[in-house]
Amino acid sequence: MLVAVTIALAWIVPAAARDATAVDTPAATIRQEKGSGLEVWFIAYPWRPDIFQALEEGGPTAHGWAFARLAVSSYFELDGTRLFPGHYAMVLNPKTGAIPMALELRRVANREFLVDAPAMALPPPGETVYKKPVTFTLGSEPAPALDLTIATWNDGSLLTIRYGNRKLAKELSRTSP
Repeated sequence: MLVAVTIALAWIVPAAARDATAVDTPAATIRQEKGSGLEVWFIAYPWRPDIFQALEEGGPTAHGWAFARLAVSSYFELDGTRLFPGHYAMVLNPKTGAIPMALELRRVANREFLVDAPAMALPPPGETVYKKPVTFTLGSEPAPALDLTIATWNDGSLLTIRYGNRKLAKELSRTSP
């Protein structure tokens, strides 16, 4: 009987210790940035140069990353593509062969796909409405985690994506229905 109690305690104590450390670890939260007619939600994933390198260079293990959800409540144009009011998954697709890394917007249902905070979300199903090659510029001040900002003016907005020492800015121009 004593042996059974000792074995049971050997299993319970490490589990309790793991649970205590899990409680002390802060959960990742979804951040939100607003602009006139635009709203974006994202998780501030810590900078991982290896992950970004896989997106830039491609390879057998690289896959698309749904890094943000964009809500559009007005009509905008992005690089000649009209965006209608709705919800979009913002996806970075890795380089494949001669095709460079691309930014994709997929129309998605108004549901959250950024649910497993420790993991970088796979792209949800949806209609691709925008997909263009992108090149992030190198910056000197690395951001410790993914950060998105929206600057707004009368004719549109500037969406800036910063991840580590990489930066991409996309202008969204207002358009009529």
